[in-house]
Amino acid sequence: MDKYQVLSKISRANLERDVKDLATRWPTRHTLSKHHPAIVAYLSGKFKALGYPPKRHVYEQAGKSLSNVIAQKPGGSGAPILLCAHFDSRQEDLHAPEAPAPGADDNATGVAVLFEVARVLKDTPLRVPLRFALFSGEEQNLWGSTAYAAECKQRGEKLTLVFNLDEVGYPDTEKHLFLDRDERGRPENNAASAKLITRLEWLARNVVKVPTRIDPAEASDYIPFEAQGYTITGLYEGEYRYPHYHKSTDTPDKVDFGYVKDMARLTVAFLLDYAR
Repeated sequence: MDKYQVLSKISRANLERDVKDLATRWPTRHTLSKHHPAIVAYLSGKFKALGYPPKRHVYEQAGKSLSNVIAQKPGGSGAPILLCAHFDSRQEDLHAPEAPAPGADDNATGVAVLFEVARVLKDTPLRVPLRFALFSGEEQNLWGSTAYAAECKQRGEKLTLVFNLDEVGYPDTEKHLFLDRDERGRPENNAASAKLITRLEWLARNVVKVPTRIDPAEASDYIPFEAQGYTITGLYEGEYRYPHYHKSTDTPDKVDFGYVKDMARLTVAFLLDYAR
């Protein structure tokens, strides 16, 4: 059987439903808003409904106990692949935690892709575990991912790689999927990331049939892992062209759901290729 056959199970309707639900259920998903506990409970419930026991990773910031949501698909004996996305949103004024911030593109799209990947790969054997992480505090200089990456390093935990999904719903004119390559200060990390990009490019061209461009990895939740020595990559919609970035107008009607589906298809193709 074609190992990529599962790509046909990726549902645009599911992606659209999850983005709309996340963007409309609360006025904001700001990490310091009063809605944070309810959002964490909701995300935990989504994992549970998909058949993954959720765990809350709690960390302290700004005098509060805040949470990331973690789940894992068992696999062989290798080090896990970490697939991550941030679930928080913000208005232009970061210090207005209750200001309307639907965050449809940034980053309900990444969360929706992560959940759809979890759904379609639920019963597909992989040679390494696949761990899912939904991070809070990304908009406050990567609070949640920094805390989690530090804990992984402190535990001596090996990760095969970290794959990040952040803003994956607003394409450029040619609908390129931007592939995030590590170009920071660790040569060994950069070389490993470049190999991942080469494979992603091949899969995009030959399996998913979508155009790609390469973008430097920066300013999102893979960066704390890179700083701890882990290999990173991810998908992104490109440069800051989105006119509704960090605004109350970042609503689901601005999202290109066919493009989001292509992001999900490439993510699944890569995971099948790399972990199977």
